This record gives sequence, C-alpha cells and structure tokens, in this order.
Amino acid sequence: MIRSGNNILENIDRVRLFDLKNYLYRKGWQQIATNGEKWQVFKLDVDLDQSLELILPGSESFIDFRERIQQSIEALSQIEDKPVSEILSGLMVENADSVKLRLQVPDSVSSLPIDDASKHIKAIRNLFLYSGCSEIKSFPHFEQPLPAAQDYLGDFEFCHTFRGSFGFEVSSAIIKEKEDRDLFELPVNRRIVERIARGLVALDSAVRNDDPDILISSYERALNARMCDALAQIGLGGELNFGVDIDWATILEPSEDVVSFRSVTVGEAQISMLSYASEKLKIVEPTAQQISGRVVNLHCVANPSEGSARRTVAIKVDHSDHGLIEVRLALGPDSYLRALKAHSEGRELVASGQLQRKGNTWSLDAITSVQEGQQSTKR
Repeated sequence: MIRSGNNILENIDRVRLFDLKNYLYRKGWQQIATNGEKWQVFKLDVDLDQSLELILPGSESFIDFRERIQQSIEALSQIEDKPVSEILSGLMVENADSVKLRLQVPDSVSSLPIDDASKHIKAIRNLFLYSGCSEIKSFPHFEQPLPAAQDYLGDFEFCHTFRGSFGFEVSSAIIKEKEDRDLFELPVNRRIVERIARGLVALDSAVRNDDPDILISSYERALNARMCDALAQIGLGGELNFGVDIDWATILEPSEDVVSFRSVTVGEAQISMLSYASEKLKIVEPTAQQISGRVVNLHCVANPSEGSARRTVAIKVDHSDHGLIEVRLALGPDSYLRALKAHSEGRELVASGQLQRKGNTWSLDAITSVQEGQQSTKR
C-alpha cells in the first residue's frame, strides 16, 4: 500500500481508466480477457516462458475503483522497477497538457485572503475562456464570451492546488475515450493552451525589446484584450508576481513555435505591458454606421430643452461584428426628446454617426440623425 505524501495520493485520484489502459498498450501489454464491466485482464510477455497478468476494473463506477487503480499502479511500479511517482508522472503527462500557475508570495505566508483567491480563479477561468473565443473568431477584443467557447471549458479540469508559492493547476486530456475527431487537426483544447503559450512568448519578447507592437500585432494567434486582462488579474494588477509552467502531453507534439516553451515569470513589467496592449486592442477606430437598439439609460441634470444642458443616452445594440454592446450618445434637445419618447413607448432608437470604442466604452459621435425605430422586443 502506498504510504507516500498527499501529492501522490491526490495524483492517483486523477488517473483515469482510459489513460491507464493506453499506458499498458504502449508498454506492450495486451488485453486477453474481459467480463463486461466487472474486470479486464492484461498480459505482458516477459520472455518465451514467462508472462505477467494485471487485472483492471471494467469501469470507473465501482466503489473501490480508486483502490484497485492504486493497486495496479503499485504493481506496475514493482514490474518496471520505478518509483510510484515516476509511474504516475508517465500516466499524467502522456495524455494531458498541464498549465501550472505559481503565485510568488513570501515563504512566511501560509494562506490567501478568500477574496483574492476567488479573483485568481476567476482570472484563470477567463484566460482559458477567452482563448477559446479566439479559436472561434480571431477578434482583438470580445465584449462578452462567445457561447461556443463556454462549451470548451468542459475540456479543462481545475486540479488540486499545490504548495510552494501557492499553485493552481489546470489540465486537459488530449485524447478522450469514445471521441471521434479529425486526426489531422489539433484538438481545440490543445490549441487553447498553445495560444496562451504563444501569447506568453510574445509578451516576453515585447518586454525584452520594449516594443508593445510585438504583443499587440500577434492577437490573431496569441492574446486578445480579454486574455491580457486575465493574465494581469491573476497577478492582481501587479500586486503579485507569478510563474506559468506548461507541461505538454507527450502523446502529441506541440506546434513548432511553442514546442520549447516551458515556463515564464509575469511581474510588474509584464503586467504593465499587458495593460497597455489590452487598451490598444480594445480601440475601434471611428467608422460611419447606423445603429439601433433599446434605450437603457437617459441622463440630464437640467431641463432637457435648455441649450447648455448635458444630455446623454445609452442604447443596447446587438452589433453584427461586436456582439451585444452598450453605446453612449450625447444628444441635442430634440434628439434627446425622441430618445425619451422611444424609451417610454418601448421602441428602439435608430441613430447614425461615427461609432468607436476607447477602452471599454463605446460611443456614437458626429451624430447626423436620430429617429424612433420599431417596437423593441425587450422592455
């Protein structure tokens, strides 16, 4: 029975039956018998007169499944004359990419504020989520995550945290049981991790060369604005340095431009570069457009009919390129009253002008027309 540290026991909990069977096949074992979902027997021919047998559970549904997997790993350790930790390492790195993020905190610190921990985890989630968005559409910025990218998160697992500078690990299996995929195309979860790695390489180069354009211009294959934000937020906007390590699944070679990536440290200079790149990637230069949407906010501190009054309106627009966005308009007296009327009657507001985005703010400037539109579907 294994009596090693908690890390080994926790890693055993991550071993799937599918991965263990693949490991056996690659080591020369053959399945020779099975009894439905109860058990399956594997055989290894040592020489002409000697063979070994290993019995695995038929499925992961048994109560004692983990115990039986542990016994199998112990047996493999003896057969291969390797430590259990080495067998586990082989099982886990063969079919899973692993991204480890290490917060660099003083050795004397033994806990994290719960609010900070939740920020780290949310930022890590957003890093993978918005990387998935760019695998669908290579935009420099996303107002909201794409629904299809939400589905990609199911391919990733948040593993146990580990001691030593406070670590978070996210892993993703490359080959899944009963999966039918194109063997000539990288799995999307691998592409998501490669995009993160590629972005970190570009970030390192941008800082070393003091050239933000290296990072900004690579958004189609590396970091979009939201990914820049997520990386900065993992470090709480510069309060903490952190390291990123990637262990690639050995079953599938990474793309050539990231094959040598292993680790990088993100500190104050990197977070400053990420923040700058994010702002630049969010900019949309003014273009003449007609927009329509539901009025969601009206603001005027004085009588709207007074010429000096500041009148602003916000409308929610479902834009064909940018998704659901909120656009601010500064209006004259007559146009503001039209907006007020459209709002009270549940109609959309239609306006023409120069649409642009600076940072997170959309605005319509140089407005040439404002009209009431059709009845809004939302009240």
